[in-house]
Amino acid sequence: MERVSSTEGGELPLRVNDRWQKSRYLTIFLFTAPAAAIVWYVFHGVYESLTASVKAVGEIDASTKIGIALGYVVMIGGTFVLAGIAVWSAVAYLRLLRRD
Repeated sequence: MERVSSTEGGELPLRVNDRWQKSRYLTIFLFTAPAAAIVWYVFHGVYESLTASVKAVGEIDASTKIGIALGYVVMIGGTFVLAGIAVWSAVAYLRLLRRD
């Protein structure tokens, strides 16, 4: 393990435990990848049902329109954020595997 001198004269490890890092990145991926799919599925279902209700009723009030729009933003934004975290952790995990 490589070491770097700190300002106080001691030595700090340059790399932390690789095994712990691998399990950390894998756990992050295993939680966020399905979470991205679940967020998309749930909010898409709600969005579709609200859109169908709007078409059936015709005109709706402004607060319902805003609610539908905010739900759509949460669906897209939440899915992208969770998918981005999943991709980041998968890449970090694969980099650690390649390093071994």
